[in-house]
Amino acid sequence: MEISSMPSIRALLLASLIFIVGAGNSCAGQQALPDLSEASLEQLGNIQVYGASMHLQPSGDAPSSITVITADEIQEHGYRTLADILRSVRSFYVTYDRNYSSIGVRGFAQPGDYNTRILLLVDGHRMNDDVYDDAMIGTEFPVDVEMIQRIEIIRGPVSSLYGSNALFAVINVITKRAQDVNGLELSAETASFNTYKGRISYGRAIGQLQFLVSGSFYGSRGQNQLFFPEFASSQTNNGVASHADDDQLGTALATVSFHDFTLQAAYGTREKGIPTASYGTIFNNAGTRTTDSHEYVDTRYDRILSGNWELLARLFYDRYTYQGSYMNPSALDPTQANPNMDFADGKWWGTQVQATKTVFKGNRITAGGEYRDNIRQNQSNYDLKPYSLDLNDNRNSFTGGIYLQDEVPITKSLALNAGIRYDYYGDVAASTDPRAALVYRPQSKTNLKLIYGKAFRIPNVYEKYYSIAPNVSNPALRPEKLGSTEFVWEQNLSNHLWLSTSAFHITAGGLINQQPEAGNLLIFLNVQNVESNGTELELKGQLPHGLESVASYSFQEAKDRDTRQFLNNSPRHLGKLDLVQPLLQRKLFASLDAQYRSGMTTFTSGSVSPFPIVDFDLFGQRIRQHLDLSVSLYNILDKTYYDPPSTGVPEGAIQQDGRTFRVNMTWHLGER
Repeated sequence: MEISSMPSIRALLLASLIFIVGAGNSCAGQQALPDLSEASLEQLGNIQVYGASMHLQPSGDAPSSITVITADEIQEHGYRTLADILRSVRSFYVTYDRNYSSIGVRGFAQPGDYNTRILLLVDGHRMNDDVYDDAMIGTEFPVDVEMIQRIEIIRGPVSSLYGSNALFAVINVITKRAQDVNGLELSAETASFNTYKGRISYGRAIGQLQFLVSGSFYGSRGQNQLFFPEFASSQTNNGVASHADDDQLGTALATVSFHDFTLQAAYGTREKGIPTASYGTIFNNAGTRTTDSHEYVDTRYDRILSGNWELLARLFYDRYTYQGSYMNPSALDPTQANPNMDFADGKWWGTQVQATKTVFKGNRITAGGEYRDNIRQNQSNYDLKPYSLDLNDNRNSFTGGIYLQDEVPITKSLALNAGIRYDYYGDVAASTDPRAALVYRPQSKTNLKLIYGKAFRIPNVYEKYYSIAPNVSNPALRPEKLGSTEFVWEQNLSNHLWLSTSAFHITAGGLINQQPEAGNLLIFLNVQNVESNGTELELKGQLPHGLESVASYSFQEAKDRDTRQFLNNSPRHLGKLDLVQPLLQRKLFASLDAQYRSGMTTFTSGSVSPFPIVDFDLFGQRIRQHLDLSVSLYNILDKTYYDPPSTGVPEGAIQQDGRTFRVNMTWHLGER
C-alpha cells in the first residue's frame, strides 16, 4: 500500500488506539445488544434492533419489516456463508455463477449488477466498495460467518438514513465481542470437493478493556469436472472444465472496546477460479480467475449522555482491490493464451456524527451527517502478449449527507416515524429522500405498519467509465430512483405462534443495465422502469423445549413498466421451511431446511426451471464440555438445478452442486 496524504491503515490503527486509551477514562458504558439465545417467541417478535432507525428499538416499533438471524441459528442450520443465510430469509433469493453470489429481493435481481442495490454493513460500517458498489456475500465476504453474532435484514428503501444503495434492503451484520468467545476457540472443518477450513479466535475482558482477535483460512479445489453443453466439442474438451473451480480465502478480524470507544479492523482476500469461460476466455483453462480483497479500520464512539442524549461518532478508512486474470485466445494462435489483466483499486475514508435525543414525552429525534472521500477509484486493463494498455482510468470523488428523523407518539398506541436525508455528490445531481411510517399497536401482541419511502443509487465509476472493447463509457448516467409503499401486519397468535405478513408496491425508474449498441458494443444505460407488487407471509412456531419452525411464502410480480414483461432473474414464488428439533436436553439439534424457487427467465432469452432444495444439519454443543460438532448435508435429494447466468457468462444456465457434506468441529478452551 503506497504512502499518500491519507494515512495508511496501519497508521490510522495506531492513532485510533492512542485515541481510545487517551480518552477512554471519561466514558460511560456502551449499549449492549440483547442475548437472544433463550428468548421466547413473543420476545423474538419484538427484539431490539438497531439498523432500522440507527438506534436500538423494539422491532415492532421499527419503520420496516425486519428479520433477525442469530448465531445460534447459524450453528443449528449449518450455514456456511452469508449467501446461505440470506437464501433462507423470506423474500430473498441468491444465484451463483461459479464466481460471485448475487442477491434478489422481492423480484429484483439484475444480472451482473454486483448487488449494488443492497446496502451491506458490518457493525454499521459500510461494506459496498467505491468502484463497483459491490456487496460481497459469498465466500468473498471478508468476515468469517462463525464470527457473526446476529444479522439484521431490513427490507425496503432506507436512503433516508443511509444514502445511496439502500434501495431494496439494508443488511447489518453484527460481529461477536469478547464475551461471546470468552477465551480461546479453535475450529476445523472438512467438506466435499477437498474443502478445508480452520479458524483461531481469542476473546477476553480485562476490566473495561475488551478485545477479540480472529483469523481463518479456507481452501477448496471445487468440482474436479464441470460439464457445460455449450462447449461440447472435441476442440473444447467435450464441454468438460477440469480443475478450474478452486476457491481460497483468508480473513482476519480484531475488535477492541474500552468504555464507549470501539476500534475494529478487518481484512479479507479471496481468489476464485472461473470455469465458465466468461468474457470470451479460453474454455478449460484454469488460469482465468479473480482476486478480491477488502480491508478497513473503523473507530467508533457511542455514549449515552445526561439529558436523554445519545452521541455516535465514527472515523473509518477502507481499501478494496480487485484483480482479474482472463486467459483470452491469442490472435495468432487461438489455442494459446494472451492473458488479459483487469484491475480495480479503491481507497476511501470518511466520518459520521449522529445525535439522538428524546423530548416531549417520547418524541425521539435523530440527526446526523456523513462525509466520504473516495481518494482513489482507479481502473486499468491491459493485454500481456503482446503488451497493450486498454484502460487506465484514475478518479476520485466525494459525497456528503445530512439526515433527520423524528419518532412522534401521536397516541399511546399510534406513532409516526418520519425521516429525510439530503445527499450531495460532486459529479451527479443531489438527492433528497424521505421515509415515513405509521406504526399502530392496538395491543401488545399486534403491530400494524404503513410505510412509504424513496431511495436512490448513484452510478458507480465502473458503470460510467469502464471503456474497453466491447464496452464503451457513459459518464452521463443518471442516478436510479425508487419509491415503495408497504403494509405490514405482525401478530402474536398464541404463546407458540407468531405471524408476519406484508403487501408491497415498488416502482423504480432509470435502472442501469448493460445494453448492446451499434457495432455490437456494450454500454451501461438508464433504460428500465420497473415495478413489483407482492405479498409475504411468515409463521413462526415454538413449542416449550421442543420443535421450532419458520415457514414463509413470498409472491411477487416484477415487471417492466413499459413492455409489461416479467423481469429476468425474477421468480414469482418463493417458499421456505426451517425446522429445528432440540434433543438430549438441548445439547443436540436436528434441523431441516427446505426451499422452493419457481422458474424464471434469463437475460439470454432462456429460462431455468423451478426446483426444491432440502438441507439437513445435526449440531451438538458442549460435547465433553468444550467441543461443538456439526454434521451437515446439503441438497440431500441430489436435485439437479440451475441458476441464471450473469452478464459475460456464455452459458444459458449454470448448474449448481448436487449432494454435498460438511463436518465442523469447534473447541472452546475457556469459560462458557
